[in-house]
Amino acid sequence: MSIKSRMQELLQRHIIVKDHAVGTALVGTRRDVCPDTLSITEPDKVLTLHCEAIKAGARIITTNTFLSDPLMLRECGVEYSTKQVVAASTELARKAREMSDKEVFIAGSVGPSTRNISLATDLTEEQLRDSYKELIVALVEGGVDILLIESITDIRNAEIAADVCKECAAEVPIIFSATLSKIGGLLLSGRSIEKYVADVVKYEPLAIGFNCSYGVKNVVDNIEMLARYTSLPTYCSPSAGIPDAKGRYAETPTKHAEVLRGAAERGLLSIVGGCCGTTAEHTRRVAQMARHYKARKME
Repeated sequence: MSIKSRMQELLQRHIIVKDHAVGTALVGTRRDVCPDTLSITEPDKVLTLHCEAIKAGARIITTNTFLSDPLMLRECGVEYSTKQVVAASTELARKAREMSDKEVFIAGSVGPSTRNISLATDLTEEQLRDSYKELIVALVEGGVDILLIESITDIRNAEIAADVCKECAAEVPIIFSATLSKIGGLLLSGRSIEKYVADVVKYEPLAIGFNCSYGVKNVVDNIEMLARYTSLPTYCSPSAGIPDAKGRYAETPTKHAEVLRGAAERGLLSIVGGCCGTTAEHTRRVAQMARHYKARKME
């Protein structure tokens, strides 16, 4: 059975819980270190994060590769190559899964890279494609089960990444996850949710949804709107709100889980977790909540 078929089978039974934040859990608000490089320099820290997520109830864990495409690593001043960082990150995710002795899926994080290509004047689509290809090939070689194209602002970036996914690993399912505006029904770029769905359904994704954004209510309100435009499984991974001047996130694990419970009660959730500012305790509360509800009905 393929990974996509297995996940669709599980979604017929229950909501699938994804892990909490990786980057903010590893480095907080520090800007002097690229979190992805900790897979090489502090592997025990990354391994512990994955193990804690699985222990808390996550059945999807995300690789520490959000900033790992060559363009982004270069912008962050990182000397390691994409291949080195991704090899270390995927190995740690696989090790955590093996140690858990549970059915756990590894999502290879593909971030938005350095530029919104629709606006960039110093980058071509071919250069962006080459950068994504190096990352995606490394993730597939590292054994990921899913390719998670996340924090989408520019749909064209996501399309280029998805084209590479289909070219290099057509059998690996894709999840699309966009970031939202404060204005309901719009991505951060101003594109409507309806157009977002129309843009990505051609890739036959495993799920479509949102991550990070302006906290759990912002994401849940827009998941409800998303459900009007697609019968595909939803992906819901909100941040714990917007950090204050000291980098503290306001939304507690209890609030995170209770707002998500309202969406679960309405049958809106398929894959659910957390983004910036969320912790293993957020994952634990979400997992405790999610076991009481069925996933969104797929047509």
